[in-house]
Amino acid sequence: MKILILTALYPPLGASGQDDRCRQVVDALSKRGHRLQVLTSNHRVPSIGVSGQTGVYRQLQLHDVEDAECSLGVSYAATYEQELVQARVLYNRLDRFQPDVVYVWNMQGVPKSLLLNLQNQGIPIAYDLHNHWLSPHLFELDPWFIWWQRNQSLRSKCYQFYLKLIGSARRRLRHFPVGQVADLDLSHGSVSSESLRDHLVAAGVTQAASLPVVYPALDTDGLLSKISYQPARKFMWAGRLNAAKAPGVALRAVGILKARGIDVSLDFYAIGMPTERKAMRNLIDRAGLSDSVRMLVIRPGELVSKYTEYDALLFTSCCNDPFPITPLEAMLSGLPSILARDGGIQEIVEDGETALLYDAGDAQALADAMVRMMDLSDGGKAMAKRCTESLQAQHSLHTIVPQIEALLSASISS
Repeated sequence: MKILILTALYPPLGASGQDDRCRQVVDALSKRGHRLQVLTSNHRVPSIGVSGQTGVYRQLQLHDVEDAECSLGVSYAATYEQELVQARVLYNRLDRFQPDVVYVWNMQGVPKSLLLNLQNQGIPIAYDLHNHWLSPHLFELDPWFIWWQRNQSLRSKCYQFYLKLIGSARRRLRHFPVGQVADLDLSHGSVSSESLRDHLVAAGVTQAASLPVVYPALDTDGLLSKISYQPARKFMWAGRLNAAKAPGVALRAVGILKARGIDVSLDFYAIGMPTERKAMRNLIDRAGLSDSVRMLVIRPGELVSKYTEYDALLFTSCCNDPFPITPLEAMLSGLPSILARDGGIQEIVEDGETALLYDAGDAQALADAMVRMMDLSDGGKAMAKRCTESLQAQHSLHTIVPQIEALLSASISS
């Protein structure tokens, strides 16, 4: 198959583990004989240069309607120009590559008219749904949708009337359709967890109810394996420094243990803006934990080398995360893990058997779970072994890629 991957972000300029999972799937499909190209944005997270990559075209431009200086969704000229430029980029790639199927990953910040137009032209599309971008409240932040459907300025209303009067509105909307999530055909898609499927259905995306769950998988060949275990005292946390990932819960748990006379160390591998990192350092200092808690900066791709250096991972997300990649990566590396009961990750583990679970947002419960981990005489080795064996059987790319191939083939033959 000739497969065009369409996604907002792609490594090394990605923003999450899901972006790197996309890269791993691209590599795995290529090794199985398929021809792939990736069309993505030139967005930098963080702002770094990137060397050219064969088959990766960083030509899309992400929009940010929450930017106070952004005129998209307000100015017709700016919004139309954005749609036109992005459409030219996509159709130039389609003309040159002639893919059999477009495999859509993450369209947050990318014009949704591209999807509607692809669908109207009968181009096969498959979806990997692993985050909330398809939720209507996010989908409808699209600037073109906002200008036509939610722009309440008198000037814009008058201009819309003028465009309709001279027939331009019909022509423009034919080339750049305005639609809602319900207008997309998601029949050839998969969701990353039951949690995400339930969320989408509750948000009104009724098609999600019939979509299969294909849990994310990783290339286990690229992971280091932990071989040395000891009673847990050295913990790690990794993720973005925001309320959704709740790093403060881990910090408070360490403080609770210190008050009990239990000394542990915790390293934060933090991704965030300088202001967020400064705020976290201030929290550590105010808590009086600077002697046992460190905050370390990590670059994309470097985290996989760190898991074997620690006794356990703390995962504190409290945002109904569809399926986080960091704990999956850590557990596949053999690192015992303490996970919040949040989102999709809890669907693939069993408390006390393959990981320890605690109620999300509850620092006291996390502290208790850390004590449970410390009380394991083998340092969690047996639990980690059971977890790794289970995940390697069900959540490695060797197992999942055939399911992805079947999904893509079905979209072409339908």
